[in-house]
Amino acid sequence: MIATRRRATWLLAVAPAFSTAPPPAGAGESVSASAARVAPDDASSSSAGLDDATKERFLREGRIEGVRDAGGGITGSKRATLVLDGLEHDAHVQTIDDSKAMAVLADGPPEMDFRDSYRHYVAAYRLDRLLGLGMVPVSVVRVFHGRTAAFTWWVDEVLMDERERVKKGVQPPNASRWSREVGAVNVFNELIYNTDPNSGNLLIDRDWRIWMIDQSRAFKIFKTLRHEEKLSRRCPRGLLDAMRRLDEPTLGRTMGDLLGTGQIEGLLARRDRIVAHCEAQIAEYGEAIVLYDLPARAGEPGKR
Repeated sequence: MIATRRRATWLLAVAPAFSTAPPPAGAGESVSASAARVAPDDASSSSAGLDDATKERFLREGRIEGVRDAGGGITGSKRATLVLDGLEHDAHVQTIDDSKAMAVLADGPPEMDFRDSYRHYVAAYRLDRLLGLGMVPVSVVRVFHGRTAAFTWWVDEVLMDERERVKKGVQPPNASRWSREVGAVNVFNELIYNTDPNSGNLLIDRDWRIWMIDQSRAFKIFKTLRHEEKLSRRCPRGLLDAMRRLDEPTLGRTMGDLLGTGQIEGLLARRDRIVAHCEAQIAEYGEAIVLYDLPARAGEPGKR
């Protein structure tokens, strides 16, 4: 019996894949007037200190008290309200699991090795944690109305989406911090071969942290990069080190229940290309110019 519920209020927002390259260290800052529009919300603080393990348990075991359309997208995903141990919070629920050797899409040319699956939400979360990023919301596998689904933590305190930010000309309050996270986003999208890095798939929270969502159309078997030109001269130091450590046994243990052998082999081949790109930049310009540290993500226990 739950006596008291702590309601974590929040908003879903979206954004496109970035092509902006991180500037040299020490780049200037510009302050956005919009950053002050979101005041602290006492209700949202009820989930602020939860670590990944606690969120995973909540998503797996929370009692579903309500379901409605998530809004946005074309796959009919849902937004579910869960309750567990006095905490009430929402989850994004995705059940799609489709794959074809080739698909003809209404919004583009034919796509080889078409994949659109809930599995990739969870695989992206696990890979993100292997890489030490903490930029993908917690996601778990759970049965929903008789179908296997991904339950993903609904991101707290979203300030705006990237589409809105660009449309309104809002500048991040710290351009250097922002562009460093953008660099990590671009590397991650190339690593997972994300074919749908559109304006609905990045969130900007109140602290101007970037969150990557909806990787359902990623993790192809291809061993080449999708847009190598999105890789800049600079590279996050920790991310590069973590990519070097990836190997088939580790990925098999971590996400072998979600990805096939060909998908894991493709990921490692793309990893090799990204690492080679970064090492070529280091050889030409030196580590001091190329490598940088990602900003700490305050308030996220267990993250960098």
